[in-house]
Amino acid sequence: MQENKEIPANIAHQQKLHEESKQLHRGQENHYRIWQAQASPYSYKVMTFMNYKGIPYKKVGANHMELEWAKKVAGQSIVPIMLTPDDQVMQDSTPIVMHLEEKFPAVKTVPHDARLAFLMWLIEEFADEYMPRIHMHTRWGNEQNRAAVSHRIARGFTFGSADMEAKDLAPFLVERQSGFNQHLGLVGDEVRASMDQQVEDLLAILEQHFKHHQFLLGFKPSVADFSLYGPLKVHLYEDPRSNEIMEVKAPRTCNWIQTITDLGDTRGCAGQTEFGDWIDFNEGLPDSLLALLGFIGKTYLPLAKATAKACIARERHFEETIYGATASFSAHQYRAWSFEQLQLRYEALTDGEKTDLASALRDARIMPGLMGDGILHNGLFDGFTPPFIKDGIPDARIKRIKEKAAQANAT
Repeated sequence: MQENKEIPANIAHQQKLHEESKQLHRGQENHYRIWQAQASPYSYKVMTFMNYKGIPYKKVGANHMELEWAKKVAGQSIVPIMLTPDDQVMQDSTPIVMHLEEKFPAVKTVPHDARLAFLMWLIEEFADEYMPRIHMHTRWGNEQNRAAVSHRIARGFTFGSADMEAKDLAPFLVERQSGFNQHLGLVGDEVRASMDQQVEDLLAILEQHFKHHQFLLGFKPSVADFSLYGPLKVHLYEDPRSNEIMEVKAPRTCNWIQTITDLGDTRGCAGQTEFGDWIDFNEGLPDSLLALLGFIGKTYLPLAKATAKACIARERHFEETIYGATASFSAHQYRAWSFEQLQLRYEALTDGEKTDLASALRDARIMPGLMGDGILHNGLFDGFTPPFIKDGIPDARIKRIKEKAAQANAT
């Protein structure tokens, strides 16, 4: 007979803290709850956005005890997941941000100028859909980061566990995460060298920009700041090898990260509360912002468009040349859908607004590629309305998985 072992006192305390974090106590009836992880850039994108807008929420650590719950309510084990104060399930950082922007309009994060707002959404798309390639390269592409971060992720995953140790889980995480290299086109010395150059070039552009502007679109934060903050803070700034690169080559960008981190923090009056204005489009776009758009045109745009075409053709893999290096990628359905949303944002602009943007988008190589083949529609997401999830089905892919599982159980 197996001997019953008493749970160590602090482990039991961690379990209690975790359970309490999921409950709304008296005085918290208007709080959102966000299931998040320290290593999740999208979690910090949403949380810093909510900090800035003053939206009340509670953090819930996505440890091992939450995997089945996440799969049940969202169809997959993914963060962030949010519950509204009345227990509606929300998932997908961009639709969450869009919903909260409308629900809490007092503090704006989307410029009134539709031309500037489109550039903001373009940067946001780059941050969400191309930066993962950059930060997966930096995070898992060297031994120092692999060792430190695998244990960091394992530490969060095993919080409150009396049976699992971070050191035992870390090797599994290294092996698992390395498996994403092929999906993201991160195979081969030529590709890795190109990625190293991309990191240096992006940081150089941001350094020049933050010499003249506090935020990406001037002296007021926008959705673009919170979106790019996520991967830069959670990956490059916090991963040990990447942090050295940032501190040495991008000190102004590190200052920007700290500013975003402190927003909404009243302790010691740390969080900035007074802000200037967004860039006046009519006065011309800064050279540094144009350089960032050019970087997006050379990285995000070709990958996103090739992904959309592959998904429409029902191809699982495709090749594309980015920043001088050709690589094989997996056709990511969500990225294709997200690219379509960006196309629809452009389509919604007036003819005059499109004319005003034409020069900047052409010089950045965003055009004609963005709209050259028309709207690239991905029907896999038809009929679904993020950020709200019902019956654990955020998209058709999850619906098919659940239907197949039900059929298998029936037989």
